[in-house]
Amino acid sequence: MYNSIGKCGEIMKSPLMRKSIIITILSLVVFASAATIYIQILSQNIYNETDSYLNKIAIQTSDAINSRIQENLTQLKTISLLIEENKMTNDNIFEYLHDLAIKVNNKRFGIIDMNGNAKTSDGKSFNASEREYFQQSILGKNAISNVLRDVVDNQEINVLSVPIYNKEQKVVSVLFSTFSTNKFAEILNNASFNSGGYSFIFNEHGKTIIFSNDTPTDNNVTQIQDINTNQDFNIKSIDTKGSGVIQFTDQKGNKNYLTYANIKSNDWLVASIFPKEYVTQEINGFIQTAYITWLIVGVGSALLITAVYVLQKKRKMEITKLAYEDPLTHHYNFNKFIEEAKNKKHLSQYLLISCDMKEYKWFAEIYGEDTAHDLLITIIESMKDFCQNHELYCRESSDIFALLLKKEEVENIKDRLMSLTKMIRENFMHKHQTTTYYFHFGIYSIEDNHMDIRNAFHKTNYAKVGLKELSKDDIVYYQEQQYQEELEAKQIEEEFNDALLNEQFKVYIQPKTNVYDESVSSGEILTRWIHPNKGLIPPYRFIPLFERNGSLEQLDIYILEKSLQVIKRWKDLYHKEISISVNASKTYLFNIGYVDKLVDLVKKYDINPHSIQVEITEETAVKRKSELIIVLNYLKKNGIKIALDDFGSGYSSLNMLKDFPIDVVKIDQEFFKTNIHNQEKSNIIIKEVIELCHQLGIDVVAEGVETKEQRDFLKQYYCDYIQGFYYYKPMPIQEFEEKFVKDKSF
Repeated sequence: MYNSIGKCGEIMKSPLMRKSIIITILSLVVFASAATIYIQILSQNIYNETDSYLNKIAIQTSDAINSRIQENLTQLKTISLLIEENKMTNDNIFEYLHDLAIKVNNKRFGIIDMNGNAKTSDGKSFNASEREYFQQSILGKNAISNVLRDVVDNQEINVLSVPIYNKEQKVVSVLFSTFSTNKFAEILNNASFNSGGYSFIFNEHGKTIIFSNDTPTDNNVTQIQDINTNQDFNIKSIDTKGSGVIQFTDQKGNKNYLTYANIKSNDWLVASIFPKEYVTQEINGFIQTAYITWLIVGVGSALLITAVYVLQKKRKMEITKLAYEDPLTHHYNFNKFIEEAKNKKHLSQYLLISCDMKEYKWFAEIYGEDTAHDLLITIIESMKDFCQNHELYCRESSDIFALLLKKEEVENIKDRLMSLTKMIRENFMHKHQTTTYYFHFGIYSIEDNHMDIRNAFHKTNYAKVGLKELSKDDIVYYQEQQYQEELEAKQIEEEFNDALLNEQFKVYIQPKTNVYDESVSSGEILTRWIHPNKGLIPPYRFIPLFERNGSLEQLDIYILEKSLQVIKRWKDLYHKEISISVNASKTYLFNIGYVDKLVDLVKKYDINPHSIQVEITEETAVKRKSELIIVLNYLKKNGIKIALDDFGSGYSSLNMLKDFPIDVVKIDQEFFKTNIHNQEKSNIIIKEVIELCHQLGIDVVAEGVETKEQRDFLKQYYCDYIQGFYYYKPMPIQEFEEKFVKDKSF
């Protein structure tokens, strides 16, 4: 620099050089004039782009708040629909709401009756009749409150509420969800320019509702007009249905920016306020420098233009950073992840993966928040080394991470993810010594280039729901069919009590035909579910579910009692006794009180116990033989007969004939599904089984008989009864009465 100044002094001594300098100065004057006009236009463009980016941040913040509101409203409407359709009983709704409040980190859920009396999931009661959200929802509207004081702990809260309808679509109560105002404040913090300003929510009337956590403590703004003294603007100058950027002078005389955007789900708007100098100070300084540099050299002007673009890019990067950076890891956040994913031309060539740490909350509790945060940062750093150029990664929230990886063979993907967990643990070991921790991975295979990434990510988290083991890394692929099946199964389970109460379960009976005279005096009791909207629900769709959740015993006892009521009526009205067989599942046969209940029902309706058969399967006796013998002997003692169902389908049938008090054997229908290669063997087995049973004093019923040839064969070898489509399909018990009981001889 000093050498340059010295050279300039020498140049000034030369007349030729003086003339050159004069010409240069004249040239610079012309250049400066053009540069001045250019700089003015360019600076205006910078301000316009700055306004555009500021406006974009406001819109993104409003979208984030609207998304949070819509998710909560959707959740509430789903719960209210379950209540409306009686899929949740009064006995378990508040237990469900209590668990849900903990899961989603809400303060509470609750239900308000039409008089305003509220009952909450955490056992509180109060009157909400004066609350505006309640008054809106009883009119059939979804509502969100302004900031309120919690009647329980006096903390600031917001409340979402939806109406609950009855079958006539009249509002009968209101379902609400209470959450801390801090949830919105946390979202607002992201738009506060790293504490350079503050954010808040106001309504279309200009009333302020919620402030970000970094709002000045002396802020006493209650109306939008309160923030400026010169009345630069008021609520009428704001497009409450859209978005914008406004400059104004505050009460201290400082110039400020206000950016705002409408929250689509209600009449709220989100706004951010920050000093104008925070955005413009570098621009103004640069412009001043630009007017000075034209006096030096034209090269300086060129450098000035370059600096303008550098500054413009820097400002853009700062604003983008506010919208797209994760504050903990300083990597891009989930919003940017989604945007980058959407820009992929061939999104269907990727896998969307969610990753979270098992028992992260306990890890943070044991080792402290700083160590836990170091682990989250290490995960991002490891993902950076792990992912290839075209792949994406970010922290979605808390300890949940998102990955977008190129599709590979299943085993290759699993190997890659296992190598990632190994890399994380090795990298973190250099920072902290902790116990071993493990990860869940949920994988969603993207098939649509226009897939909703946020919705797909929810499904990756759903895929991990069943992963319980804590001592290993788990990887699971999302299966849409499994999701739909489990959703349908859950709906079926939830409808059980209502279906039982409304008598949707019907008694069917499949006749057993006497082989010799083709008469019918007995049958097997079956259950059919006739749903008012879905029609006939096949047994294979609900019986296994009710076996697993313990409802099958209640259902079978219900069907048995309905059957006994009809048999009692037949006995009294027609003086006829019909024998029935009922299935007993291993899931409840050994339950305390079950056999007593069965025997008591037979006695209650004065039914001849010899006309009742309890059907058991070979599988029931596999692990509990001694217990089963006690149960069956008890039934025999009370006159009830025992039938061995599906004889020949297992491996211990002959032992059961020896060890158990069997009265009837039902030959499994698989024996009749033959071909030219095994038919002869099958016939020999059936013939010998019939003869063996008769020698033991056991009646034989053949199941699944569908052809005349099968019937003729069984008749030839003295089978006692046939049960199958050749004679009769299962039929409603009323139809059985018409065919075989009313004025019919056996």
